[in-house]
Amino acid sequence: MNKKFAVILSGCGHQDGTEIHEATLTLWAIHKNGADYQCFAPDIPQHHVLNHITGQEMNEQRNVLIESARIARGKIKPLSEYSPA
Repeated sequence: MNKKFAVILSGCGHQDGTEIHEATLTLWAIHKNGADYQCFAPDIPQHHVLNHITGQEMNEQRNVLIESARIARGKIKPLSEYSPA
């Protein structure tokens, strides 16, 4: 039986969410070592949304789960569904 990992993401983007390189390399390392993973993220509004060109906060609403799905390529569940069993 393969080991299973829960990977918790928190949006998508340097400074206002999960850092894409860190998340991608984590998922790749888990897979490379023969284990399975499931991504999770909280289904909540994102606290800050930044313009990554100017660094300024934007007056925009985003959802942490939906933004995290970019990294997980849609294979993600709400953190409320996580069960360590």
